[in-house]
Amino acid sequence: MLSHPLIVDAAQTLFVPVCVYNNTKGDADENTRLEFKEPAWNNPVTRILDADKKDIVPRNDRGWSVGALARTMVEALETRKAEVPQWLKLLDTESRARATRKIETAVFGMA
Repeated sequence: MLSHPLIVDAAQTLFVPVCVYNNTKGDADENTRLEFKEPAWNNPVTRILDADKKDIVPRNDRGWSVGALARTMVEALETRKAEVPQWLKLLDTESRARATRKIETAVFGMA
């Protein structure tokens, strides 16, 4: 379960977060899942919608990493020409940089 304080803050202050369970039958969650043509028991996805329930940006099925969620949030805000908080831009930039860094290993011996 992803729990990063900045992602949680962004979701709570910049968006209206809604969780839809994809493994229930005969309830509002199933109706919502069917409305958006999401398969049952699929991996989690993030959708950022406008007031008419239209995707602002393509659904995020790239994963639930901090970087993927930050990128999706920044893209949605920029698409709507809304202000993107500097801290969210920095989180996005940092996450992308971290994802592209090469990890090098060094082994040191002691005598």
